[in-house]
Amino acid sequence: MCGIAGYLDCGDALLLAAMSERISHRGPDGEGFWTDASARVGLAHRRLAIIDLSDAAAQPMSSCEDRYQVIFNGEIYNYRELGRDLQRRGYVFNVGSDTAVLGPLWDAFGAAMIPMLNGIFAFAIWDRRERSLFVVRDGQGVKPLYYARVGRGMLFSSELKALLAYEALEKSIDELAIASYLTNLWSPGERTPFKSIRKLPPGQMLTARLGHFEVSDWRPAPRGPSQTGFSRNSAARQAQALLEVFDACVSDQCISDVPIGAFLSGGVDSSAVVASMVATGHRPRNTYCIGFDSPGFEQEGFGNDLPFARAFAASLGVGLKPIMIEEPSADDIEALVYTLDEPQADPAPLYVAAVSQAARADGIKVLMSGTGGDDLFSGYRRHRSAVLRARTGSIAVNAIKYVLPLAAKGVPGPLGRRLDKLAYMFAGDEEEFLLRAFEFNPRTQAIACLSPGCRAAIATTAEASSWLTRAMQRTRGEPLLERMLDLEMQGFLPDHNLNYTDKAAMAHGVEVRVPFLDQRLVAQARTIPWQLKTRGLSEKWLLKQAMAARLPASVLRRKKTGFGAPMRSWIVGPMRSMVEDLILSRSIRERGLFDVGAVRRLVDDTVAGRRDGAYLVLAVVMVEMWMRKFADGNRLGTEIARVDCAALPVHS
Repeated sequence: MCGIAGYLDCGDALLLAAMSERISHRGPDGEGFWTDASARVGLAHRRLAIIDLSDAAAQPMSSCEDRYQVIFNGEIYNYRELGRDLQRRGYVFNVGSDTAVLGPLWDAFGAAMIPMLNGIFAFAIWDRRERSLFVVRDGQGVKPLYYARVGRGMLFSSELKALLAYEALEKSIDELAIASYLTNLWSPGERTPFKSIRKLPPGQMLTARLGHFEVSDWRPAPRGPSQTGFSRNSAARQAQALLEVFDACVSDQCISDVPIGAFLSGGVDSSAVVASMVATGHRPRNTYCIGFDSPGFEQEGFGNDLPFARAFAASLGVGLKPIMIEEPSADDIEALVYTLDEPQADPAPLYVAAVSQAARADGIKVLMSGTGGDDLFSGYRRHRSAVLRARTGSIAVNAIKYVLPLAAKGVPGPLGRRLDKLAYMFAGDEEEFLLRAFEFNPRTQAIACLSPGCRAAIATTAEASSWLTRAMQRTRGEPLLERMLDLEMQGFLPDHNLNYTDKAAMAHGVEVRVPFLDQRLVAQARTIPWQLKTRGLSEKWLLKQAMAARLPASVLRRKKTGFGAPMRSWIVGPMRSMVEDLILSRSIRERGLFDVGAVRRLVDDTVAGRRDGAYLVLAVVMVEMWMRKFADGNRLGTEIARVDCAALPVHS
């Protein structure tokens, strides 16, 4: 829901209008501005109307006799309960709007109100009495938030591109972030490609006033994981408790004044969400599934979701619309770069965008998603690897470390790639194992594509500054699988999956909700012993037990296929000419970011089949396109002429 932007001590109404224009896609239902010239502060809001469609819910929203101005992106699912308590305390506000509870809550409790919010959110509150700006991001990082410090002030927005409306913003490149985009396909923690622009991490709050700037963590300390092992009685009890919490989360997240749809792949997570919607009386208007005709998908290990989704939708009596996918064009990739703000080399957001576009055409503004199920309950192959390492001990670790590379030689296709990755992960100690699990491209290979100057800059950056390395410190002594799941929640999920999901959907004016990341379910998952999350070769074991009465065996036993694309076929086929044009261009040579010779060899070896480098090639392509779009002269266009700046309210 919506897009937000603002400044403190570094802008004016023209800048605010330009920032708002760059996130106009996030809020096609309305726009609002508020400025205070004496305090040098401005707030902008783009509205996607979902709860309370009336003008009474427009933003920026004044609260508590004009003491607070609020702009909000997201949903507060428990706003009615919070509102009833505020009314008992004597506060008067629009009870039909979830945004309207934020000002009174802040007045009553200050920052202590944030953990009370059950929802997905990024919001800003300006306190006129204290002349302080508070910017907050939700605990799981579902909603993105970027900021930049400028002199004694700052800029912030839902998307990075809006900050570039400030033309004087320093635009030097963060080499460590670029290395992460090549290695992980995403950049962990605060870093973005620009040193001057940072992400506000999940669960953190930024406090700003003239001459003062502070980032702090508002979340309570996480509850440690349960150490209890497996027993059938406890497993049955936990499965039932899990189902009850899950249904409550899904039901609460279906709150809306507009129709709701859902992603449906026919896998466990999305099927569980849709089944729960039906069971709790919130039948989706329609569901959507990606399909394909290209043989490249099956050749590279991606199963076709459509038959499973069709069968399950039919069993529930809900509609299903298939969205057929074709190979992307150069224009598609360029548009994706602009949409994502960051050079994330993953084709999955193309699918999110396609589904969102279809849903919006059907009159649906809200889609329910199964995102987060794998990250909470261990649904990825790397989670099985963690269990394998924990259970087999040093003898098996050494056997995998030394024997597997030999066994993997000559094994073609997806199996060979997975064996190589497994050997690479097991070759390090426990913490290297954890870091390597999140490397889509081995770090040494990725960094080899960078120029000598960039490699030198990275070498001088202490490893302790790595977000993932720091994040691992808080789970020392916990079981290996729990440590990996914590890194999913601290890095991969907010900085990759949720990041691209939000932006690809909001590019078409659609909000994606994620019941698996409801704070109640996240807390419940932390109490489940790791032995109940993965048992034998079965991922998400307890989740499947909880859903056994609702989901057919064809869904519960289905092999995970992933939300990917046949990049290897695309790189040597329809995308080859685009790749060649990029690596032979003058701009990539003159910029000095890449070792062009190393990139040339990477592409040649990938095309010839001597190397499995397709995703590293795509990562280079995405970074180069990002540089052209955002770094080379900032050729985005502010389109200020479309905004009547004289009509913006100015307060003194």
